[in-house]
Amino acid sequence: MDKKFFIELLEKYIKGDVTEEEGRVLNSYYELFESNDNGLKSLNTEEREDLKNKLNRDIWEKIDIHEMKSREIMSKRKSWARWITAAAAVFIILSTGLYFYDYSVAKTQDLLSSSDKNIEHRLVLLPDGSSVIIGAGTRLNYPSTFDDSEKREVYLEGEAYFDIQHNPNKSFIIHTGKVQTVVLGTAFNIKAWPGESEITVTVVRGKVKVQDEKTILGIITPNHQISYNKVKANAIRSVVKADNYLAWKEQDLLLDNVTVAEALKLVEERFNVDISIKDESIQTSRFTTTFEKGASLEHVLKSVCEFNGADFQYDKDNASIIISAK
Repeated sequence: MDKKFFIELLEKYIKGDVTEEEGRVLNSYYELFESNDNGLKSLNTEEREDLKNKLNRDIWEKIDIHEMKSREIMSKRKSWARWITAAAAVFIILSTGLYFYDYSVAKTQDLLSSSDKNIEHRLVLLPDGSSVIIGAGTRLNYPSTFDDSEKREVYLEGEAYFDIQHNPNKSFIIHTGKVQTVVLGTAFNIKAWPGESEITVTVVRGKVKVQDEKTILGIITPNHQISYNKVKANAIRSVVKADNYLAWKEQDLLLDNVTVAEALKLVEERFNVDISIKDESIQTSRFTTTFEKGASLEHVLKSVCEFNGADFQYDKDNASIIISAK
């Protein structure tokens, strides 16, 4: 099928203007793309990985655009439309001579658009229990589950602070253009804005490996940083004070539909205190709030407790806090 004709049919479908015959044509292509599981057999492992990285972003950007239109116009056909639009995106890339990539296990979610510069920082909780604080205007793509893959992979544009759950059997990889940051479980900051010439990785805790498409750029530990120049394709390793690169995450921080336990983990880190929660029901209670820049520990605790029917006891001498139900 001609690519232009296929896309025209897709657009007609989204508007609800396809004929019965055109609908059958689209449906046949939907079935083709859904059942195609042989396209990668001719590729070795490295080639598959390279192909996946190249296709992931382009495919899902097109799906996001068409899904938005589909939800507004034809919500009843959402599931079928999703597959058709995905097929269209793949069809476009297939026309360049690439093989088919089974993207169904790599579904991503766009948390923030890189153009939304005024949206405040927010906490993102990943499927494996890892947490990420993403800066305003940052775009983070990640799958709905890591269970179906050998690795935990996410895609970042902007700046983010990662606190990754340790899993020795499944490495965690952050893709930032040509640079990949690989960890098993640690805390670190990545700054990778599309308009800037450098990507910087700064380690707070643990150890990370930074690499590009050709070589390992370095393995760094706490208070070390790798700066990768995207133009020159070279990297500089340096010793830094990691805290100096984390000041941005102390700004106003949106916590959207998080548990009390998740929120208080951030409180512990921000104020260097130890917090115990006596009542399990409080730990799993969900709420939404904003931690304002400069807010005192007592103010933050009071806010969390008022939202969730709890009280707190603060032992300043021992820097310890006990949260209990009212």
